[in-house]
Amino acid sequence: MNPFERLWKDKMDIYRWVEYVEGGITKNKEELVRENVKCQYSKGSLVNTGEDGVPTIVNSYTLFCSLETDLQEGDKIIVTQRNGREVILSVGEGFPYTNHMEFSVKRTDTA
Repeated sequence: MNPFERLWKDKMDIYRWVEYVEGGITKNKEELVRENVKCQYSKGSLVNTGEDGVPTIVNSYTLFCSLETDLQEGDKIIVTQRNGREVILSVGEGFPYTNHMEFSVKRTDTA
């Protein structure tokens, strides 16, 4: 067990686009890969990129998880924070460390 997991209070569900064939046609669908994976969703940076009169907020954060977590760039994750709040994120580049992985994740909301 990863020693950092004792400190991680958040959980995530991992979704990935997979190909399947239906009626001879190749289609894509988003599929739940893993659920209730321990993680730590951490603060990052906030950038206001308003255009056309609609303020858009792009947040960049870091996600900490175990080395064994099958998380890939482009996955969609839903993080349930310790207070029960859910956040939908897209996964960016990952960085392996000795005991854990760190991923840059992005959340886009319209204010």
